[in-house]
Amino acid sequence: MSYDLEKYREKRERVLGVKKRGLGFGRVAGFISLVILLGLGMVVIPRSIAFLQTRQLEDAIYKLSEERDGSERVLAELKKQEGVREVMVDAHGSRVVVTFNKEILDTARISAFFLKQGAPAVLLNEVSHSQRLHTMKKEAAATGGQ
Repeated sequence: MSYDLEKYREKRERVLGVKKRGLGFGRVAGFISLVILLGLGMVVIPRSIAFLQTRQLEDAIYKLSEERDGSERVLAELKKQEGVREVMVDAHGSRVVVTFNKEILDTARISAFFLKQGAPAVLLNEVSHSQRLHTMKKEAAATGGQ
């Protein structure tokens, strides 16, 4: 009959003075891994969701050559167009930022809409929506949040 290590394990540990203290290495490593994964998830997941919500959005910046009263009617009609998410006008009323879904609409169709409505508009710039938001944040930080 061979010697069974497990049978006398407790007696050996008592004689040798081995005491179990604290948490085992596996539990500590598992806890630290869980904390790291949850922390990364809290950082990465909101950014991923924000990216997925705005990845199809583009911003087109137009300069209107008409007075403000006539352009308000055209902009109200533009907001009703399929694919247009937001239409913003600057303080002077001459520049318009149109946020639209680039899978449904494009700048050529928006320019054609302006011509059809009798409000000549010049496309100044077309930029990604997230890039424009990032630029606006940088400008706000540079001017001191004014």
